[in-house]
Amino acid sequence: MDLRRKYADLITFVVLAFLLGGVTVSCDRSDGFPDEPVITKLEFDTDIRSMVIEFTDGDGDFGIDGDDPDFPQYLDPDSTELNPYYTNLWIDYYEKQEGEWVLVEPENTFNFRVPVLTPTGQNKQLEVVITNDLSADIPYPTAESDTIKFIVTLVDRAKNESIPAETGELFVPAN
Repeated sequence: MDLRRKYADLITFVVLAFLLGGVTVSCDRSDGFPDEPVITKLEFDTDIRSMVIEFTDGDGDFGIDGDDPDFPQYLDPDSTELNPYYTNLWIDYYEKQEGEWVLVEPENTFNFRVPVLTPTGQNKQLEVVITNDLSADIPYPTAESDTIKFIVTLVDRAKNESIPAETGELFVPAN
C-alpha cells in the first residue's frame, strides 16, 4: 500500500469519525434543563426601550398558538374576566416612588403570547432568546420617578411558571 493511499484512508477515517461523533452529540443532548421555563438572562436597554429574555425549557412545551382552545382569552364563554394564562410572557413594570417600588398598571398590558416554539425531532429542549421592543408601550418616566424595574415570568403550556426574574434598578433620565 503506498503512502498516499494510507494517508487518504486515515483522513477519511478521521472525517467520518468526526461526522459520526457530531451527529451523536447533536442527537443526544442531555443538558438536563428542568421541564419548567427558566429565565437565564434578563436585560433592558433604557435608551431604545428593548428587553432581551433568554430562557430554557426542558420539555419544549413553550408557546401558545393563536386560537388555542386550551388558552381562551376569557375564563369561560359568559365571562368578562380575562384568563391569566391567555398570555405566556408576563411583564410587570415598577417605578420607585418615594423610596418604595410601586407596580404601575399600563393602559395596555405588557403581557403577550409567544408562539409555539417546540422543536421537531426527539430532543425537545429549548434555549431561546426573545427580544421585545417596548418603546411604544412604556409610560415612563412619570413625574414621580426616574428609576424603574421589570419583573418577568414565563409560563409553558403545562402552566408551569418560571421563577420571576428582575432587571434590577434602571435609571431613566428625563427627556
